[in-house]
Amino acid sequence: MSPLLRPFKWLLQTCWKLLNFTRLLILNVLFLLLVLVVVIALSHEEKAPPVEGALVLNLSGQLVDQLSEDEASGQLLRSWLNSDEPPQETLVNDVVRALNAARSDDRIKGVVLSLQDLQPSNLGKLVRIADALDRFRQSGKPVVATGSYFQQHQYLLAAHADRILLDPAGAVLLQGFGLYNLYYKSALDKFNITPHVFRVGTYKSFVEPFTRDDMSPEAREANGRWLDQMWHYYVSDVAKARHLAADVVSPDKDQLLSRLGAANGNAAQYAAEQKLVDHLAVRDARLADIVKFAGASDNEPGFRHVLLADYVNQLPDPYATHGHPQIAWIVASGTIQNGKQPAGSIGGDTLSDLLRQVAKDDQIKALVLRIDSPGGSAFAAEQIRTELDAIKAKGKPVVVTMGSLAASGGYWMATAADRIFAEPTTLTGSIGVFGLFASVEKALAYVGIHSDGIATTDFAGIDPSRPLPEHVQRVIQMNIDNTYQRFISLVAASRKMSVAAVDKVAQGRVWTGSDAKALGLVDELGGVDEAIAAAARLAKLDTYDLVNVEPELPPAQKLLRQFMQRSALLFGTQSERWLAQWLDAGRPIIKQVESLDDPQGQYLLAPISAP
Repeated sequence: MSPLLRPFKWLLQTCWKLLNFTRLLILNVLFLLLVLVVVIALSHEEKAPPVEGALVLNLSGQLVDQLSEDEASGQLLRSWLNSDEPPQETLVNDVVRALNAARSDDRIKGVVLSLQDLQPSNLGKLVRIADALDRFRQSGKPVVATGSYFQQHQYLLAAHADRILLDPAGAVLLQGFGLYNLYYKSALDKFNITPHVFRVGTYKSFVEPFTRDDMSPEAREANGRWLDQMWHYYVSDVAKARHLAADVVSPDKDQLLSRLGAANGNAAQYAAEQKLVDHLAVRDARLADIVKFAGASDNEPGFRHVLLADYVNQLPDPYATHGHPQIAWIVASGTIQNGKQPAGSIGGDTLSDLLRQVAKDDQIKALVLRIDSPGGSAFAAEQIRTELDAIKAKGKPVVVTMGSLAASGGYWMATAADRIFAEPTTLTGSIGVFGLFASVEKALAYVGIHSDGIATTDFAGIDPSRPLPEHVQRVIQMNIDNTYQRFISLVAASRKMSVAAVDKVAQGRVWTGSDAKALGLVDELGGVDEAIAAAARLAKLDTYDLVNVEPELPPAQKLLRQFMQRSALLFGTQSERWLAQWLDAGRPIIKQVESLDDPQGQYLLAPISAP
């Protein structure tokens, strides 16, 4: 090497050693910080947050039976990032557990309903929480609903409070239920798009927006029935809870105009005069009302309280085992899809894997499956139903409890159950099948594009750019017909009905839980508790443990989630900023750890990343 280059070489080597030392130092510091924080979180006694005072049900987002994967991680991250952004989903089971526990918790002096961030949610989920509020009130502790306004879904919960406090500039907004769709037939015609619809079922209206410009008379009649039933349930529930006449909750237009006019158009005054709310009060006055039973806050203006998330975090694990025979609990929530799917969707392979675990586990004596799904893939639904049959073949009873929606593919899965429970407001049925294929050959021809070629058979070259051959359409329709016949045959065998009788109530029509019970499509009206009790009776169990069966997280992700949950207890849900900063710094390392999933623990990794 030239002497002139030796100093340059020495400089490069020195710089490299310095950079390498710095890199190793930073990595070691990050590692030590990780160890330190984990040790602190795991070694310290879990400190329950102060709960003396009111339990604040600060419900936000949509009410769900199962958190989506993104939301489950998001809630943990928001606690770390000290974010005030409300959750996008609230787990109904958490709310019910909190209310049930608070009934006998001497530290909880009452409940405050804070509902401003609660988005429109299914009626069945609202009713579950409303029932839990009624049980809580039986303890003699007050429930107060307070807000600047109450939308229809929020008011259903507020109606079950002892007192409703409304801002003088607020309102109670009760409009009723409606179902409106956009219809695309004329637009498709204008753009020369040809929809090919295949269906069985007079009421399988999912495809109507592509074939009509308005709702068909059959769909209007069917939708009108269940909408009227749901609204009647809402009105009756609110009227009973508030001791009001039905026409106060749901006035006709003349009654509303007359009564609102008497209140000089003041919506808040109207709500007070009609006894929809108890008092009109500004924020400070509402807080003062709550302070009377909750006590004044020690550190800031307001009342002593604990938020829902903090209270749930310090409750005992509802799925803790004590060596008793077990009843498995599985939630199937979302659209049914093929393959592996994250939480919030039902994956055919994902749910089948869980069901096989139940079948193989000798400690599990029965299964309760919670279905909250509009349906989806027929293949995946059948895949899941087959696994449920396999559990029954092991002598383990299967009980299905339907959430707000268990229709079409959701009902297909339910046909395997020994007993089916639905809530009165559950929407189920929709026993029908459809297929949709759109071709754009006319649109392409309009701009001068044409498709041509040659194939070896009459079934090759099927493509949206070409007309759908009539013989292919017949094949698709025959498959749709076959699937429908399988569907109604499964229902007939499960419900001990004739195929003709099932066909009469099927046809793709949606039914409420009450109608489904009368028609024989479900066994009983009831919720989660009733379904679990039925599973215990069928399995002849006097004592049992309820175990939650859910997909196993990757080890690194599981460790991270457990750590964050425990540290949330230790530091509070509003964690310190330095912890958030630490998490941001360590996120690349976490991602790398999560990628280490070789079953034999053998890896070939390059210490570089692609540009």
